[in-house]
Amino acid sequence: MTHPLATDLSLEEYKTLRALHRAVDDLLEESLRARENLTQTFRRCFPPILALTGARAVALTTRDEDLRTRTWQEGDWGGDFPGPLLDGAPGPQRIGDATLVTQPLDVAGDPVGSFGLLFSGDHTSPEASARALRLLDTIAEQLDTVLCLVHTASEKHQLIIQCNAHLANPVFEVGMDQAVLTLAQRVRVPSFLLLYRDAVRPQVLHYRLYRNGHLEFESGEQPSQDVERALRQHGHRLLSEEVSALRQLLPGRTTEAVLISGSASSEPLGKIAVACDEGFSAYTMDLLRVLASTLSQRLLDYNRERIHLSQFFPTSIIDALLQDPNYAQHLRAQDQEVGILFADINGFTRICEHGFDSPRNIGRFVDEWSARAVDCIWEHGGVFDKMVGDCVIGLFGPPFFKSSRRERAEAAVRAACDIQSLTARLGAREEVAALCERVKLPGLGVAVGVNLAHVNCGLFGPNRQYTAFSSGMNQAARLQSLAGFRETLVMASARDVLVDSTEPFIQGLRFGALTETPVKNVAQPLRHHRLDSLTP
Repeated sequence: MTHPLATDLSLEEYKTLRALHRAVDDLLEESLRARENLTQTFRRCFPPILALTGARAVALTTRDEDLRTRTWQEGDWGGDFPGPLLDGAPGPQRIGDATLVTQPLDVAGDPVGSFGLLFSGDHTSPEASARALRLLDTIAEQLDTVLCLVHTASEKHQLIIQCNAHLANPVFEVGMDQAVLTLAQRVRVPSFLLLYRDAVRPQVLHYRLYRNGHLEFESGEQPSQDVERALRQHGHRLLSEEVSALRQLLPGRTTEAVLISGSASSEPLGKIAVACDEGFSAYTMDLLRVLASTLSQRLLDYNRERIHLSQFFPTSIIDALLQDPNYAQHLRAQDQEVGILFADINGFTRICEHGFDSPRNIGRFVDEWSARAVDCIWEHGGVFDKMVGDCVIGLFGPPFFKSSRRERAEAAVRAACDIQSLTARLGAREEVAALCERVKLPGLGVAVGVNLAHVNCGLFGPNRQYTAFSSGMNQAARLQSLAGFRETLVMASARDVLVDSTEPFIQGLRFGALTETPVKNVAQPLRHHRLDSLTP
């Protein structure tokens, strides 16, 4: 250890400093073993320091475990708070009838606080000042390291909290960008690559590539040729290969962390790869491990969100929803006028009873038809409400309600026409035609009801299913039940708004005369038109 004017040390003072050094070292070691906080540590150390130095009071300003600046004190400060006194220039200064001697605390040039002893009387002479400063320096040598450890741990904890808070952002991509930037502002991370699976389309991998904390490439609008080439060549092996091709994409020494779901049987959620010319310190590696763990949980939650929404919305709508931090407002229950479609396979009961030899084959048949029918709904901007038996229900307008009422009716009718066409094509397949012949049906057909009506729609029930309720929904269901083989019936409310349509497809449709059909338990008859055909 070095002391101010060390060449002037007497043997007695040297012994005093050695004893002080050992005493403070022992006290701090005991405090570390007991895992005490800073308040407990200073409560343990300050009284012996006063006794060994002959000082009247002691004070120390530094950041606490929450990185807030605090001043701890012990002894007689004459009723004054010593914090501001420690902020002045280091060295001795007279404070009334006493002398305050202060010294900054730092490790490798990194300031961690300031420390001061208050002595009774005048200690400003060169000899007395040098002795006081040697006492402070001896104590500071021990305090510097302890405070640096506390600050490093606290800063790491605060940084982790900040990254976690960013990752909690409802918009996953925004939160990820903020977390990486925050990390790069505190530690050197020249290259950072995130690669992760698409929850709805498992065959798709997404990526985000950062340079010095800033997004440089991503799999959407800013693709990287190098990453795209690696994806084509290696695919999902990039998530699991021990010697990863990702290392060739990042300059410098690369370290990787696989993002897992916590279930041994599950596929990896993704992977992060970081690179730096000099490699990474233990401090940075610890941060990266914690970030990988937090990111794994965030991806799990994000995937659950996407999978839940994928029951009702196509990928494009899910992407748009999850890019809005307040996307839940679009899913809350609200009253809106929407296009409604009910589509049910003709003669399905007869097909089930006489056409299939097992429930499994019935399920496969319904799966194929319904998946294609839902695609028709999604293709025209609709929402898949639910499936009741073999009846598929679609809503047009949700979740953003940006289209006009005419556009919603147009979308519902276009989807109805597409479902009719796909069902006819499916019925033309040899095995399906044979099935229809076996059960004495003229072919595979579908009965469709279309309506335009006010509903209350949103997420409902314990499973938070997107659905709608209103008499208009009941009307569409009854209309579908009235429809015959390969027939589409359209409520007058929908037909009336289509009159002003400028869409060539809609203009080419031909509707039958207005029909009124009495319905049981409904005061007013259903007023509807039959969609006859397309013009040649």
